[in-house]
Amino acid sequence: ANINLVDGMVGKITSAIDDAGLADDTVVVFTSEHGDMLGDHGMLEKRSMYEESSRVPLLMRVPWLAREQTDIAGSAGHIDLVPTLLDLLGEHVPEHLQGKSLVPALAGDGSLEDNEVFIEWNGTHPTMPDRHLGTAAIDRMITLAWRTVVLGRWKLNLCAGDQCELFDLQSDPHETHNLFDDPAQRDRVRDMAARIRVWQGETGDDAPLPAV
Repeated sequence: ANINLVDGMVGKITSAIDDAGLADDTVVVFTSEHGDMLGDHGMLEKRSMYEESSRVPLLMRVPWLAREQTDIAGSAGHIDLVPTLLDLLGEHVPEHLQGKSLVPALAGDGSLEDNEVFIEWNGTHPTMPDRHLGTAAIDRMITLAWRTVVLGRWKLNLCAGDQCELFDLQSDPHETHNLFDDPAQRDRVRDMAARIRVWQGETGDDAPLPAV
């Protein structure tokens, strides 16, 4: 029912654009702020790095780039949307903006397969009461900061006070087999953790991370 409702509302918007004769000059973006943990991994709400919470749809209609549907392999983050939209509109992209334009990939001149996507959760403040999430232990752990990088089929989740995680999203899309402590993945963990640290330096992020 929810899907039908959203589909109908999106249809009203796109139909209004078409009826106004603006379709050829309008970029339409369909996405979402976040998903929800509806009991997945025994959790509720959104406050995790699992796919059910952090992965969202991203559909774009750009008539002057393509008339047919195209699936672009790889991953993209919301931080790239503003630079992308400015670029599509022929506007200057300010240098202070984090993120980059995805227009080359949209135009078929690039790929997102090696694109790094960073995700952050800064935790709830320990002195500001929040909703009770079931147990006192969960309420304490939700105050901790997490940093994540998704690179191709791999996702690394780092937290200074909790069990870190490495998932192969291709062979384990439901994230049930944590490979973080697998000796065969040590080099991958180090490399992906280094990518997070470089990103922290570039963005001024000072969240504590564990040594790996």
